[in-house]
Amino acid sequence: MIHFISLAPPATVAKARLAIFRATLGSRLLFILPEEADNFAHLPRLKALRQAADDAGVEIGLVTRDKDIRYFAKKARIPVYRSEVAARRRWRWPKPEPPLPPPHKFRPAYIPAPPGSAALQRAPALVTKPGATIIWGEPRAKADRTWLRGLAYVGFIGIIALILWGLTWYLLPQATVILVPARETVYSSVELVARTGIEEPDALNRLVPARVVQARVEGYGTTPTTGVDDAPVGKATGVVTFINKTGREITVPEGTIVRTTFGENVRFRTQEEVSVPPGVGKQAQAPIEAVKPGLIGNVPALTINEIEGPLNISLRVSNPFNTEGGTVERVAVVTQADKDRLKNELLAQLQQQAYLKLGENLRPGEYIPPETVETFVLAETYDRFAGEHADELGLQLQLLARGLAIDLDSARMLSERALRESVPEGLFLLEETIQTGEPQFTLFDDEFVRFTMTARGEAIRPIDAGEVRALVAGASLNDAPGLLQETFALAQPPVIVIEPAWIKTMPHLPSRIIVRVYKE
Repeated sequence: MIHFISLAPPATVAKARLAIFRATLGSRLLFILPEEADNFAHLPRLKALRQAADDAGVEIGLVTRDKDIRYFAKKARIPVYRSEVAARRRWRWPKPEPPLPPPHKFRPAYIPAPPGSAALQRAPALVTKPGATIIWGEPRAKADRTWLRGLAYVGFIGIIALILWGLTWYLLPQATVILVPARETVYSSVELVARTGIEEPDALNRLVPARVVQARVEGYGTTPTTGVDDAPVGKATGVVTFINKTGREITVPEGTIVRTTFGENVRFRTQEEVSVPPGVGKQAQAPIEAVKPGLIGNVPALTINEIEGPLNISLRVSNPFNTEGGTVERVAVVTQADKDRLKNELLAQLQQQAYLKLGENLRPGEYIPPETVETFVLAETYDRFAGEHADELGLQLQLLARGLAIDLDSARMLSERALRESVPEGLFLLEETIQTGEPQFTLFDDEFVRFTMTARGEAIRPIDAGEVRALVAGASLNDAPGLLQETFALAQPPVIVIEPAWIKTMPHLPSRIIVRVYKE
């Protein structure tokens, strides 16, 4: 395949050489020259162009009608065409180098002898040196010009030395150019959906697998009660008088219940057995104690007037004095707020345990968003009732935890893939610099989760070694760094090492320039 390259004015051989260095091995380049291309009408430049094409393994040709350029191009073994059509029709190979002439050989010559000398006529003449004068068949050397020959030798040796020095100056230098391309940060954000029911990530629809995981946990917790109430402590005591309504003796056993009959009936129990003498109006006293503790047992005198049971028919009862000693004290009591607080505290603890237990069921690369975890109370049992006197409340709670495990490795893979696809043309992404952020969740459901993943990485613009060689070949050692920084985006100034160190010019041959490109 022929690549047609039109050289815009001013057309120079240097531009053509740069195109050769950029071409691939085995390419065919046809340079279309403008009407004014005097830079090509120079035999040494065209020979250098031919040599550059041979070194690069590239075939070249010229399209021009300029007679001088056509003449010098043929001398330099570069095919020349009058038009692009002619080049397409028949591509010509460069002519081979002309062979060197054969070495000169001296042959014996026969010199005619003077008339009458038969012997000389038959004898062949001697082989003579070039430039010798022959008289009558005998050579005679010219005048001695040894000094001139020596001067020529000295001049010849000087020219050879000058040529060798020029070739050494042209071919000997070797330069190493070290470049570090500048980096650019590339970002990419992609919205993904983790859904149950799929096994593999779907890059086209941006789906990643998810599955439901469950765990059961239970625990016991306690909390101090905060309610306060007056609790009866001491029981009231006193004395009652039993009055006989019959003519017989009546025995009142210990534990007989007597009570008041007004308002809330307050009951008392006798503390010992007593006997009431026979006869109407006979009396006997017995100590009593309130059945229930507290202030309720402190009743005024003459308010206890009824006996529970059959003795109420035969006896009357009365308390001649007030009963005293019934007391209360402040005690802790269970409230509904205590129950609610304990449940919330224990529920939070068990939810943390449930989240950790759900993590035990995860596969490698999976992640459970805390927002997807739900807990359901299977059983709750309190050891106290609301209103019950107690310093502490206990609760036994059992939960079922349910969450959605998403394949975070697949999400990272899709995020990195989106980053690679977003790299601008001409940049090369450094794989070792790729990083993915944490998922940002936006929507939750029982069967899917929607979230956003962000990936970032650093990219460099590749540097072509052929372009570097063509740019700095033959340039001054002081100018080469500036040319490189103007042409390429570099992270730091270029480093150029040239050998031998006394040479202050970059090698003219691009092949003598070593280009090394480092990432950092």
